[in-house]
Amino acid sequence: MTQRNTKRASRAVLGVVVAATMSLSACAAIPGSGAVQPGLTDINQAEQALQFSAFGPSAGATQEELVRGFITAARSPIDDYSVAREYLTPEYADQWDPYFGVLVWEGSRPFRPDGDAAGMLLLSVVAEVDPEGRLLLTEAGESTELRFEFTREGDEWRISSAPAGVILDRATFDAIWSQHQVNFLGAGGRLVPDTRWFLSRAALSTEIVNALLAGPSERFELVARSGFPEGTSLTKNAVTVEDGLARVDIKGEGLNNPNAQEEMLLQLQTSLQTVSGVNRVELLIDGTPVKRKPQAVAPMTPSQVGAKLAGMQNGKFGVFTASGIEPVIGISPVVEELDGDAIALSRSKTVAAVRTAAGVHIVSQGFTAVIDGRKGLLAPSVDDDLWTWSLSAAEPTKMHVASASGAQHDIVIPWLDGLDVRAVGIAPGGAMIGALIDDGGKSYVLVGGILRENEGGMPTAVTPKADIELWASGEALDFDWIDQNRFVAVTKQGTAGKVTVGGPGTFPSEQGSVPDAEEIFGGGNRTQIRVLTTNGELFAPQGASGWQRVASDVEVIAKRG
Repeated sequence: MTQRNTKRASRAVLGVVVAATMSLSACAAIPGSGAVQPGLTDINQAEQALQFSAFGPSAGATQEELVRGFITAARSPIDDYSVAREYLTPEYADQWDPYFGVLVWEGSRPFRPDGDAAGMLLLSVVAEVDPEGRLLLTEAGESTELRFEFTREGDEWRISSAPAGVILDRATFDAIWSQHQVNFLGAGGRLVPDTRWFLSRAALSTEIVNALLAGPSERFELVARSGFPEGTSLTKNAVTVEDGLARVDIKGEGLNNPNAQEEMLLQLQTSLQTVSGVNRVELLIDGTPVKRKPQAVAPMTPSQVGAKLAGMQNGKFGVFTASGIEPVIGISPVVEELDGDAIALSRSKTVAAVRTAAGVHIVSQGFTAVIDGRKGLLAPSVDDDLWTWSLSAAEPTKMHVASASGAQHDIVIPWLDGLDVRAVGIAPGGAMIGALIDDGGKSYVLVGGILRENEGGMPTAVTPKADIELWASGEALDFDWIDQNRFVAVTKQGTAGKVTVGGPGTFPSEQGSVPDAEEIFGGGNRTQIRVLTTNGELFAPQGASGWQRVASDVEVIAKRG
């Protein structure tokens, strides 16, 4: 029996979903020696954009050489991983499942024997990808032991038991896998991006469409839906792409509904936009086009558009412009009078939430009211449906939501129970909530989904589980969303604040440090990220990981959404 002994953080206690192992993979290393080999005789068989050769076991290979050769060969999926299966006994070659998942590692791969007919391979794992293509990060420093068993086949050793799935180093994974947004439909018809990873090959369009047909992943199954009716399938089991046109021919029940057709086209247009070589999409039902003219692939809806930084400077509240502070009509005078220490402004600039010593206030059209008077309140948020969100660090499982109309209620967040929550934020579009957690010298970001009423967008609950989508060293300071797919966190290291960009299903990217950092603003893209220091200096990105001061005497920056 194959065993995997893994050092894990207690994620189950946090209610965090973690994929058990690995996922579909791709190619092998470029040979550095040997005779020239003939090229592909049929270019249509080249499923990957980048193809490498795979080689079978050499005569007299040791157990360790078999394991390392098997892992290398298993990077090439040609002919159902036929070369990798040469390393296995005939019986196990039929049982091994390379499509179970992907394990992504960095660093060295020490191997040690475990008796006469087994061995353990130790890996520093950085991420796991499940069969649906969802990537989950692992905590830095975690290690995983993979067990391999061996049997003699004549005079040669062969592997008789190995982990299911494929093992890829980070560089290879980045080269042959790519990240895409599979878009589903949330409350009010808003698009909800579900980040997936796919092998970069000719079948990419087909795999993305099949993901749409299968519906949202576990994270979003309560939050979003697919416009494709249940039971819908591809007529010819493939999406054809020719001269930039992706032709999606489907069959099933309920496909002649005009509203469903519009939803399906929207999902196809936005989900296929990042596929190289695709610039138009045509939806067909049993061979008949839904529209006469193919539709251009399109970006996400404007709910992703960034928002300009707002805040308090020299006692004045408004949006920062090149000429100074631009007041927000109906909002700025009240916010200035409240003189709070944490502010959130809706992206529409019609509702604000302000934290003062008395609690969190909602501000709209020139009036204000206290909506949450608990102690230990974190900085509030205002979502795109104009609901304010406030949370007490002393009571992290009870989120209070309120609207300017006077409606208020609490939402239970079970996966924050017992955690040291430092910041929370609602993603643009309102489908996800993120929370920055301090864990004694290290930090992480939990992301869960938000359930809403279809009309009006009232939040009713969050998903019962969340995923850890970022690990960072240092004490947790602040967190904000950049757009629907990315967020930014700042953590304390010494006297500086380290800035890290991450997102659901993505690898983190460190963006340098800012001395005495205290708060962070996401903005909408990397160039709009801003960091506020304890002495009121505002910093903007400069170059790959540098920062430059762009303002001073800033008292508070306002989160936008």
